[in-house]
Amino acid sequence: MEKVKKIMEKIIRKEKATKIAVSYSGGKDSTVLLHLALELAKEKKLKLIIVHSDTLVENPIIHRHAMQTLRKIKKYCLKNKIEIEIKIAKPDPEYTFWVNLIGKGYPLPYHKFRWCQDKLKIKPVKKVLHTIDKAVMFVGLRKDESLDRARSLKKRLEKDFGIEYNGLPTYAPMVDVSEEEVWEFLSNTEPPYDSSYKRVIKIYKEAKGECPLIPDKDNYRSGCGMRFGCWVCTLVREDKTLKNQILENKELKPLYDFRNYMINVCNFPENRSGVRRNGKFVGKGKGVLKLSTRKKLLAKLLNLQASIGKSLISEEEKRLIKKYWKEDKEKFGKIIE
Repeated sequence: MEKVKKIMEKIIRKEKATKIAVSYSGGKDSTVLLHLALELAKEKKLKLIIVHSDTLVENPIIHRHAMQTLRKIKKYCLKNKIEIEIKIAKPDPEYTFWVNLIGKGYPLPYHKFRWCQDKLKIKPVKKVLHTIDKAVMFVGLRKDESLDRARSLKKRLEKDFGIEYNGLPTYAPMVDVSEEEVWEFLSNTEPPYDSSYKRVIKIYKEAKGECPLIPDKDNYRSGCGMRFGCWVCTLVREDKTLKNQILENKELKPLYDFRNYMINVCNFPENRSGVRRNGKFVGKGKGVLKLSTRKKLLAKLLNLQASIGKSLISEEEKRLIKKYWKEDKEKFGKIIE
């Protein structure tokens, strides 16, 4: 990864940056990138800013791992006098997954209507980035991740690994790194803040259902197909990652079952009102969820929360949900019930 590190050094000099901002998810690519950024921050005496996106419905295993890692890094930086700031990007209460789904009655996200990406990730991250100045932003995007990612990067990639100006000059220095190189680095390198990267490898092993270091069909794309996102994600028909993780993490089974229940309920035509939030009639089996369905989902979610003993929805979210129910009943009348 020495080549990537040199690319990052060159970009820092070009931008005359006094701070390094890094996007960190807890996954393998962002872990490698964060390692390199931490080394540079120490060597060049630069401030390190770590930006982590928390949609509030993150996969609990990867979320817990990310939070533990951030705490270790902060402790390491304080000990070594490295200036550090950790920024967690979260959606505002009125835009959370539960408020949109159960409160406003949005249909579940699908490929033609991915409302979750904008409301849960893009807007919160942009809001955080606009609070940072005199920094260069690094993201761990790679062409090797998938054909879709390769096509996307081909469109966005500018000169010298730049991809966009997202409130900050943003670069993808790992764009040409292969998956094999990522695993090799994680297997043979010790993080400065911990003893090894075994925990990252274990997480991928559990998600894949087999060792991610063993080549699949003569290549190292064995990680493809694994997705560490929201446990409620409906952009995939079956969440194989969550399903595989259940074998080693029984706490995920109730979440997996609720996700499947939610899909069945929300996609049942009789549970849709026939109208959109703007009042436009779109026909039977379409439109926002009926109030009765939303109430059923909230009751089921609260039962799930009580049974697992972990917070899944905040009091503020519950207040907003009931506020939208009242507004919708006044606006749409019986058609929404």
